[in-house]
Amino acid sequence: MIRNFILTLTLCLSMIISTQTFARVDILPHLVVIEGRERSGEIIVLNFADQINEFDLQVINYRQNENGVYAILDGPLSPLFDPKEILRMSPKKFRLDELGRQKVRLSLRKPSDLPDGEYRFHIVATGYEPDESIKETKNASVSMKINVGVAIPVIIRHGDVSATGKIQDFEIVGSSKTESGKPELKFTALREGNASTLGRVDVAWSPDGQNYEDIGFITNFNLFTEINKRYGAVPLEKIPRGGSIRVLYTDTETKEVYDEVVFDL
Repeated sequence: MIRNFILTLTLCLSMIISTQTFARVDILPHLVVIEGRERSGEIIVLNFADQINEFDLQVINYRQNENGVYAILDGPLSPLFDPKEILRMSPKKFRLDELGRQKVRLSLRKPSDLPDGEYRFHIVATGYEPDESIKETKNASVSMKINVGVAIPVIIRHGDVSATGKIQDFEIVGSSKTESGKPELKFTALREGNASTLGRVDVAWSPDGQNYEDIGFITNFNLFTEINKRYGAVPLEKIPRGGSIRVLYTDTETKEVYDEVVFDL
């Protein structure tokens, strides 16, 4: 009963809450890979808000599932690599003018006995207004600030690591059955090895089997080391009828081709 009352009260309050301009933030690049003998990297935090905002950087650990959905973990993804002990960010807290940017250095202190392999964590940048106070008005409404954060994966490759990728089980689905509202090419991706596959999937169509036209793509299609299979879907600009489809899965960083499949419709 108490829980239901609190939920009802929260919903009622949301009807009278006026939301202030919130901090919009981004991090570049959207993926950081530190490998070999490298011990550091850099990111740039961007303030897209039309006002001064403060920013805070934190480490967060996620586990990916076969649908590409992340679950927050209480501890590190690997017990051999705790990013909160190994990573240093400088600066970690800062203030940015509107449309300002801040370069942040990432420094690693890897253990000397760290086994070969790939280790991953995420960095989340949260932006918020300097004044977080909640104000009451004569009409009993409240003004609530929304803190907005963006997270990027950071991958540490230590020693001998490699991965291969494969795509299969293709199916074209009409727009009436997709969340994107567009026709989609659904597929399954497979990964082998002790590293992630970090990729982009491009779809091209040829009505005559010779001249191909690009009709869709997705980026940041990653299979991290905790999964060996992932389901994906590429929104298409048109439904291909007849001819052949070419699907290309390439590495985001190296542009290496993981897999290329051509099939007839």
